[in-house]
Amino acid sequence: IHKGFSIEQAQVVVRAVGKQLEDNLASTLDGMRLLNLEEWTILPGFVFRVVDIAKRCGFAPEDVEVVLQAFALPATERNAQFSALNEFNALTARPLLRMSDGRYLLLQWYCLAEALYEVPFYWMRPDKPYMPTATRNRGEFAEGFSKERLELIFGKENVHANVTFAKSKKSHLGEVDVLVLFGDRAIVLQAKAKRLTIEAKKGNDEPIQDDFKKSVQSSYDQALVSANALLDLTTQFTDSNSRAVVVPVKLKAVYLFCVVADHYPGLSFQARQFLNYSETLLIRPPLVFDVFTLDVMTEMLQSPLRFLSYVSRRADYLEKVIATQELTVLAYHLKQNLWLDGETDMIMLDDNIASDLDIAMTVRRDGVSGKHAPEGILTRFVNSSVMHIVSQIESLKYSGTIELGFQLLMLDGDTINELSGAIDKLLRAALRDGKRHNVTISLGHAESGLTVHINSDPRDLARTNLEIYCTKRKYERRATSWHGISLSPSADLRFGVNLEYSWEQDARMDHETRGMAKSNKLGLHTPVQREKQPGRNEPCNCGSGKKYKKCCLK
Repeated sequence: IHKGFSIEQAQVVVRAVGKQLEDNLASTLDGMRLLNLEEWTILPGFVFRVVDIAKRCGFAPEDVEVVLQAFALPATERNAQFSALNEFNALTARPLLRMSDGRYLLLQWYCLAEALYEVPFYWMRPDKPYMPTATRNRGEFAEGFSKERLELIFGKENVHANVTFAKSKKSHLGEVDVLVLFGDRAIVLQAKAKRLTIEAKKGNDEPIQDDFKKSVQSSYDQALVSANALLDLTTQFTDSNSRAVVVPVKLKAVYLFCVVADHYPGLSFQARQFLNYSETLLIRPPLVFDVFTLDVMTEMLQSPLRFLSYVSRRADYLEKVIATQELTVLAYHLKQNLWLDGETDMIMLDDNIASDLDIAMTVRRDGVSGKHAPEGILTRFVNSSVMHIVSQIESLKYSGTIELGFQLLMLDGDTINELSGAIDKLLRAALRDGKRHNVTISLGHAESGLTVHINSDPRDLARTNLEIYCTKRKYERRATSWHGISLSPSADLRFGVNLEYSWEQDARMDHETRGMAKSNKLGLHTPVQREKQPGRNEPCNCGSGKKYKKCCLK
């Protein structure tokens, strides 16, 4: 069915309607000052004329009219089928009301924008020969859009589309719609164009079972096959240009994204109830959301570590965090830094939490005045030494430091301030005296820790000293993992080390760590403590193996 306009033209008209209503409502409110109280009404603020929209668009009035008519409710329509809240409402497809004088009434611009996205697909349904093409185009949009948004975070070189995998050239095991490889982390994204039927959106069990099997469940099943293939070193991966995709030998985590092109409020809840999934140590629980959620996630978390850190925690807390939509969880994270201790069984989030996120997206996309981000993790500590280290970790993309980046992003505000203050103080000291300086903290209830070495030693010597010291400190704290980073006195991240293995008592290590400064096991929210200065004849804290009087005391 030909409507007489293109989607691009309709998009221009719809945006113009939104701008016109903003101006109309402002002038209506201003004009109410001149009226008596009993004459007050804001209804004129929701009414617009075709000629005004045509002027804004630069289109002929008749071209604007044909677009508006496509989204206008017929005068004879009485919406009889809308007999319950979960039934189809004709106004969702045609939210414009034509008035007797030719003007249009629109009470909520969002409804018109949503109709522009959803309704054209149904216009095409009567054209049976074209439907396979329409469905294919819809799928390509979901895949292409997802790829573009992830490239914004990880760069084009780390995002691959339509990746096929096989054991040999003659075999074909499957395809990944979008594959992201960053350090020792991978994202497998499967996008589905299959629309969920109205009956499924309403929550009726039988249609949901069928629709979920064809869309969300099918997407997850394909993603799981792809994730297992990534962990199989004998599998070969090829991108859409027939080029080999090199998968890291030791992936530490694979995140599964099941993305749908549809939007409806019940997606998060229904996925929680009906999606059958499994998880392993490396393959994390799946995240199910629509392209709009992915759009907002990539808009607000525009750094690989921030994005992956949130995704990792969201997967960990999949069964613990309940919200009617994923954007509410994201909004909570942006404000409070999503983190749950082991004693928390479940939290429920109210949709009102997302109000600041809605404002921030409006500011970014529509250019209105306001805050570009909710007050929280994106606005605090941005100039701190800890966040400076995080940004440098991202640029290195070294697998051993990505986990450290996650740990630093989970620190609470007090710890970030104290650790940053300690690092700043030692950087000034290193510039002043040219000596080695270090600070150590415990992370994650002492299951891990971090040592920062600040020095100007040759790289090989600095790395050796850092590895020796971290090994000793990990043993002394009985930690399961330990991170170490080397900073130059000018605060540049030189390299990092990562030690990860179970603690086992060792007589030799008992002897070597006997002179190290003992400390309590600090928790995640405990202030930073600097290393105690050793005695003259005790082993030096820098890890050189020499006595303090023959090393850094000089």
